[in-house]
Amino acid sequence: MEQVDQQYEYHRLALSWPQHRWWKPLVTALLGTAIYLVFTIALLVVAAIVVFATSADLDRYLDAAAVIDLSDPAIFAFTLASLILMIPSLILAVLIMGPKPIGLLSSVAGRIRWRWLLVCGLAALGVFVASLVVSLVIGVFFPDESAAVPVPQDGSLLVFMLALSILAVPFQAAAEEYVFRGFLMQAIGSWLRHPAFAILLPVPLFVLGHGYDPLGQTDVAIFAVFAGWITWRTGGLEAAIAVHTVNNMTIFVLGALGLVDVNSSEGSMGGLVVSVVTTIVIAVVILRLAERRGISRTRSVPPPAAIRPIPQPAWAGPSYGGNDRSGGQPLAPAGLPMPAGPSMPGVSWDPEQYDPTQYDSTHHDPAHREQAHRDPARQPTADQRPASGQQPSSTAQPTSVTPAENRPARAEDVAHGGATAAGRPAPQPVTGSPPSRPRTEPEQESQAGGHPSGPAHPPGPGYPSGTPYPSGPGYPGAGRDGSEAGPPAP
Repeated sequence: MEQVDQQYEYHRLALSWPQHRWWKPLVTALLGTAIYLVFTIALLVVAAIVVFATSADLDRYLDAAAVIDLSDPAIFAFTLASLILMIPSLILAVLIMGPKPIGLLSSVAGRIRWRWLLVCGLAALGVFVASLVVSLVIGVFFPDESAAVPVPQDGSLLVFMLALSILAVPFQAAAEEYVFRGFLMQAIGSWLRHPAFAILLPVPLFVLGHGYDPLGQTDVAIFAVFAGWITWRTGGLEAAIAVHTVNNMTIFVLGALGLVDVNSSEGSMGGLVVSVVTTIVIAVVILRLAERRGISRTRSVPPPAAIRPIPQPAWAGPSYGGNDRSGGQPLAPAGLPMPAGPSMPGVSWDPEQYDPTQYDSTHHDPAHREQAHRDPARQPTADQRPASGQQPSSTAQPTSVTPAENRPARAEDVAHGGATAAGRPAPQPVTGSPPSRPRTEPEQESQAGGHPSGPAHPPGPGYPSGTPYPSGPGYPGAGRDGSEAGPPAP
């Protein structure tokens, strides 16, 4: 039965990690909170050192910090830095507890899809510019008399505020998305299957982090629902990060220019309507772009293999009959012949390995060997046969054999190619010559001095008695312990 890959939506990506356990998101949250507190304390210490070293007006900084005056460059920088610290805190906690790879927090692809992030950012920027124009027109016809008049920054402070708004705000927006739409959505999704729980349950926590009136909190809640839904629908945080970045960057740039009040905590019905319409338009545009570009919203994970091969350690050499890692050829221990088999071809006999001058012509004549097997006079008697495991005596008398020239020609001799006048079978003419190959040094030494144990031929009828047998492991005449053994009993 063919196994099908498992599909995981974004809020269920934690389950795609094989080592996931239900309690690990809780431990990750506690660990990340502890790390964030440590980072925040360290940031406070650094900020205090900088303030005491560079300014004598300590009361002004304390008053600005008490009300979180975002128009003050120092408070604005400290606030952005404290929010950005959520990114390394979450990364460290996830690296310790999982899920892994850590890129699963970004998207179903296991990483940030940078091109898709850029497309979403450009689309959000276009929609926000159009929304800003509409808001200015509404402000002209329906001015808000109760709104505070912002004060633009001057000179170098303006440049500093614009730099923070352009360079630091994207990281602040990304930090909030990774915590509220990344980690919290996947933690809830690992416990509850339906995406509505993962989208809606983190919304109250996100709203509590913004100190606005009811209309302002409603606007924040609508944005949180949109960010969670677009994250689930596109399979990643790229769209939510892009929209959040463009929204915050627009507000802080306009605040630095003195066009809006960044410290305002009161919302209006007109502003809420414009914000809701803008959010809906952005959702439709991003959804169409995702469908056109084929953005994946699920992650495919192959099922675990039923049988996993055991890897061979690098220090282990090739086993007998195994394959050579370099060429894929079967291997055998040095000094032993290659066994034949379907995956290990046998070694062909090379006539040049043996010296034919050590034997007479009758030993190589097939007709004579067949005749010797059929001649009862050439068979050894029972008392002449050596016992099993006993070497034949070198002083044994050879068996009486009728000379071949005194025997009449037989029919089988004629069948094997005719006979000479003396009754000996005529040698067959040799056509051609066996193929030759260059001999290696061991073969040349063996050819020059002969085999160290004597002529390498099997014992049996038709061979002179007293012929030494090969000895040593791997030879037919050797015993199990390597000692010499006599010829097998017929």
